[in-house]
Amino acid sequence: MEETGKSLQTIFEETLEQKNLNHDKLASITSIPRRYIIAIQNLELNMLPASPYVRGYLKKICEVLDLNFDNIWKIYEEELKHKTSGAFDKLPINRFAIHKINKKSVIGGVIAAVLIIFFISNFNNFFAKPYLNIENPKEAITTTSEPSINLMGAINPKDKLTINDREVVADAYGNFESIYDLQPGLNTINFKVKKILGKENTEIRQIMFGATTTEQLYY
Repeated sequence: MEETGKSLQTIFEETLEQKNLNHDKLASITSIPRRYIIAIQNLELNMLPASPYVRGYLKKICEVLDLNFDNIWKIYEEELKHKTSGAFDKLPINRFAIHKINKKSVIGGVIAAVLIIFFISNFNNFFAKPYLNIENPKEAITTTSEPSINLMGAINPKDKLTINDREVVADAYGNFESIYDLQPGLNTINFKVKKILGKENTEIRQIMFGATTTEQLYY
């Protein structure tokens, strides 16, 4: 067959037609994957393996189609060189190409993932309202004739508790107790729990020491 002046694609198409073959039959005869035969014919670089493999495949194809391998290879090289602007031996994206891994990007991604998981798992600890349970006095307003009261309750042991700006240390389970001396009349007690990142929870209790009337209670 005359090959001069024809493109590789034209040569393939005409020869296959003359031989009454198609890509599937050619793949079966040569044991070359059909996708590589089509990729060679159409110069689909992203579908091709490295150059030595292509050369071997093309040689087998030429033997079956009775084509001059040297001429076909020359046509292939010229068309490939024209298509890639001289980057013939530069491998396109394929399974033989070795891609350099950016270690900084990988490390950065791992650190970011760890931080995200950490903040998600500790969201309540950092951003939710601090836990505060006041057992005594239970009511918002209380009247007593006792000169002191045992303030009791529970918090998260990791948080900081102050009662009227005085720090009270809870035990390992978060329970706290503190004796508070009352002044005659209305006593306002401010319970404040604060997290590490600054989130606060405040509750107020009012205790009337010695009050006997409603007017005194709200004085």
